[in-house]
Amino acid sequence: MSAYSLFEVALVAVIVAACAIKAFGRFAPKTRMRLQSWLARRLDRPGQAAWLRAFGRKLGSATPDAGCGSGCDTCGTCGPGETKPVQLHVRK
Repeated sequence: MSAYSLFEVALVAVIVAACAIKAFGRFAPKTRMRLQSWLARRLDRPGQAAWLRAFGRKLGSATPDAGCGSGCDTCGTCGPGETKPVQLHVRK
């Protein structure tokens, strides 16, 4: 295996992992926020390296995505919208 093919395999693996993490965050936002806050608490502890503590503080300050479709459930205003009756038209 040449160095280029090793680099290519590693690059594809990194891209696939990044896409999987993004999809997980998109489809399971509450779980992602729970895991993110757990990781932030673990990194921002006394005795850790300064760059790890800074990274933990940055992770901990993340806010959920805005909008009613984000699943954050923080404002309590995301409810079912107005329903409109469906009208069926029969073909003649």
